[in-house]
Amino acid sequence: MQRLPIVVQKWNNFIWEKPQVVVKILEKNGIKVSSKPTLPELIKKSMVGVANGNEGLINDIDYVIENGDYNGLVILTAIAIGTSIASTIIGAVQGKKMRKAQLNIALMNLASNEKLTYANIQAMKEQGRIDILTNTVETYSIALQQEATLRQKDTALFIGIMGVGLAVLYSAIQVFK
Repeated sequence: MQRLPIVVQKWNNFIWEKPQVVVKILEKNGIKVSSKPTLPELIKKSMVGVANGNEGLINDIDYVIENGDYNGLVILTAIAIGTSIASTIIGAVQGKKMRKAQLNIALMNLASNEKLTYANIQAMKEQGRIDILTNTVETYSIALQQEATLRQKDTALFIGIMGVGLAVLYSAIQVFK
């Protein structure tokens, strides 16, 4: 991810964090997105749109990167100057822009795959933890059940002995009366 330009890193992070907003931005700017979009699709379509000079998309991306959020504004002013995506792409020839877009797409896909792999590893770790906790709870419940059974047997034995003792005491009282 360190090989990506800062602006592209920020856009990639925004795609990762809020893909549903990226879908709205793309559709607002006339870029069709499938009914079940994926991260690679969003990355490719946004980078191709930028490379093709879609001013609305470039302005929306600049706005999101500068402000950290997108509130669905209808009219955005051209705020980004200098290091923005628009200034780096407008002066380039179409072939150079497309090669750069393809490189950015590949790098962003790699970064997204890295994040997905990390999320998968975290999920597997958590699943292992849950399995261990489940086994612990099951073992604990079996031990509690066994303890309860032993206590019931002890209680029954105690009640039986008390009953015999009371019967002996009652018969002794009856005999000596």
